[in-house]
Amino acid sequence: MSSEDDLARLKSGLADVERENADRMSLIDRRVARSMEESKENGDKLRKETSLVVASLAERNQRARAAGGWATESSLADKVEDDGDFGFEEDEEENQRRAGYKTADPLDVPLPVAQRQVPPPPPVVPPEPARSPGRHRPRGQQDEEDDYANTDWLEA
Repeated sequence: MSSEDDLARLKSGLADVERENADRMSLIDRRVARSMEESKENGDKLRKETSLVVASLAERNQRARAAGGWATESSLADKVEDDGDFGFEEDEEENQRRAGYKTADPLDVPLPVAQRQVPPPPPVVPPEPARSPGRHRPRGQQDEEDDYANTDWLEA
């Protein structure tokens, strides 16, 4: 074997290694691009869900403020159309118009001090009474009745 044959074999081996390296790098690049695309999609999806939740919470807080600061189930629930409309409201408005009554605009009337949002005081928890550590009553605490269980009646 000549040195030229050895050199050709080494060059061929190096070319194989370079080709394998290039294939691995292209595979890594494809994986990186796919994972970047997935993370972008997941981020967009998370952003949309977060914005929906934030909008829902803002609407809920607005309902609580409109209810005078009371966050009750009825004030925070989704509004449902009133199915109990029997037409009496139109008659009442017409009667008030004829009588000369004017309805007040709720935005012009200042809120009384009692309706402003004040945090409730923390609940007071009464302390629990001290308990004896054992399962049975201590010997010092006896019932009003006498205990004759250990009395030998034949010796008396």
